[in-house]
Amino acid sequence: MRIGVACSVVIGTLVAACVSTPVAGTLGEGPAYPRITAVDTMYPPRSAWIEMDQPGYAAVLLVAPGHSATLLYPRDSLTSNKLTAGAHLLTVQIPDLLVQTDSMRAQRARQQRDTSLRNPGGVRATSRSAGPPPVPAATQTYLLLLTAPQPLIYKRIIEKTAGVSIPSIETEALNAVAKAIKATIPSEPREISGYYQHIELRRPK
Repeated sequence: MRIGVACSVVIGTLVAACVSTPVAGTLGEGPAYPRITAVDTMYPPRSAWIEMDQPGYAAVLLVAPGHSATLLYPRDSLTSNKLTAGAHLLTVQIPDLLVQTDSMRAQRARQQRDTSLRNPGGVRATSRSAGPPPVPAATQTYLLLLTAPQPLIYKRIIEKTAGVSIPSIETEALNAVAKAIKATIPSEPREISGYYQHIELRRPK
């Protein structure tokens, strides 16, 4: 497991605070496979290369500790997530809502107000829940790849991750999500393997 270390020094004192941030690796004492071998450089990423040592079912989630877990692959219930052994390029789409900044939300609110002023007699847009709020800029975010020899079913994963409480500590969050997805496997033996990769949702300033 690779660990990135970020340190902040308090000026005028001899105290330095260091916080370890997981970068990439397998979950727990799991096998060396599966792996995320590459993630594109878009902000947010739109694809990732994965490698599997044996056939199985795959799921990729965006995990934001203390915030949410969002299923990215399979993209819908019609997408077959049964993969062969070897390398695969998976396309993912991170919801725009998760990466909105304060300025983007303010601009959208102004546009909605302008529209209502120009069309006061029009039909009002009804408020609806479109998912979790934007991920705070300071939150570390990860792609989590999970594979299993038994089916990982889109609908069951969505049900299990909707509104679930995600721990704020990175490793605890990743393991909690993996445990929740493992629980969706319908029968014993429930076997699941995982690999995580730290990603940036927004372009670093």
